[in-house]
Amino acid sequence: MLTGQILEILPTSVVVDCGGVGYEAFCSSRTLSQLQQGQLQGGKTRLFTVLNVREDALTLYGFASAVERAFFLQLTNVSGLGPKLGLSLLSTFTAAEIQQAIIHNQPATLARASGVGKKLAEKIIVELKDKLGQIPVLAFGAVAPQGSLVADVASALVNLGYQPKKAESAAAEALQNAPGGTFDELFRLAIGRAA
Repeated sequence: MLTGQILEILPTSVVVDCGGVGYEAFCSSRTLSQLQQGQLQGGKTRLFTVLNVREDALTLYGFASAVERAFFLQLTNVSGLGPKLGLSLLSTFTAAEIQQAIIHNQPATLARASGVGKKLAEKIIVELKDKLGQIPVLAFGAVAPQGSLVADVASALVNLGYQPKKAESAAAEALQNAPGGTFDELFRLAIGRAA
């Protein structure tokens, strides 16, 4: 995660100053739009991140929510789908829309994303259909809004190895006990309840 001042918002990335060091993170257009709407340049922001390590480069990818990051990680685990296509999908659709397309077996929907053909869309559905329970976007019987603190907390717990149902109920209980709490406050409460 990066927390700091936004130095610059570029067409495909953002530069965040963390303790005097500028980190460039490539983002979906949705995340960039949220950063532009919610934080003026020079404002403080928090980005969930993934570091992609290759022989010739270390590349950071940034996300407005833990749910979006969890979907990016699942998408890039599909063979033949790299980080650029993962961002393309998340720029075209919300995480919940991707989840719905996979659940309802709609490759034509996923193929609307730039660079994603019909065969790759079908492969995404085949490889991810059984893994959707690991990402609690459809928590509580409805689509959680992107950036929802409860969904972010539940996703963070799932990433730590907790069962999705247990993570969702712990996150919801934490919110009931601390309405208006920050992500960190809710996460601390939830991890105590999920254990």
